Amino acid sequence: MRYKITIAYDGAGYAGFQSQTNALAIQDVIEAAIEKIFSEKIHIVMSSRTDAGVHAKGQVFHFDSDIVKEEGKLKFSMNSLLPKDIHVLEVKHVSRDFHARYSVKKKTYEYLINLGEYDVFLRGRAYQCFYKLDVDLMREGAKLFLGEHDFTSFNTSSLKEYPNQVRNITEFSLTMKKDLLIIRVTSSGFLRNMVRIMVGTLIDLGRGKKSLDDVKRMLEVPSKSTRRYNADPNGLYLLKIFY
Repeated sequence: MRYKITIAYDGAGYAGFQSQTNALAIQDVIEAAIEKIFSEKIHIVMSSRTDAGVHAKGQVFHFDSDIVKEEGKLKFSMNSLLPKDIHVLEVKHVSRDFHARYSVKKKTYEYLINLGEYDVFLRGRAYQCFYKLDVDLMREGAKLFLGEHDFTSFNTSSLKEYPNQVRNITEFSLTMKKDLLIIRVTSSGFLRNMVRIMVGTLIDLGRGKKSLDDVKRMLEVPSKSTRRYNADPNGLYLLKIFY
């Protein structure tokens, strides 16, 4: 039986989603809970890695077991064992040709920026920006990312590992909700730190540290040596995975 699990988590207390040798990862906590329920070693396959401090509202993973558990009961059992900062949203039985990573059609990330007074309730959950930002100019900058581009200047994945760094962005929106700037980005694929570097570039643009021509140049002349700003991880959320 293959199980597809959708979860939400607050990543502030973890070293990222994927297991690591010397720090607690979300994967470790989830696998420990599932192994208690199934009484066997379980390895989960995630749809997308998230870094330390990054959150998720719709992360997906799958795992296999010969033991059949009813979907609702498994959801309840997992949530009873998981800490309060990780929550199972949905459990589904799926066919063996479903793959949490390789079946993905597109992903949407969300980045939150608090432009108002420092908010203690958003601590660790949004980037608390102390600078005045030109949001309209940032919207103009976001339009430059739409479509297919070489994003070598906007990620930390090595060219040796990923020689083709062309990606297609289908959505890049900025909306205000009171003092909260909500940025959403959708693509069929992202490279490491790609969203945070694009957001960081827009923050530099909004602060007047970069111009629209600077952003165009970063796209037109891709380079790993380009000076760029990687926005804080605590404002980033993996919002939804589309299959």
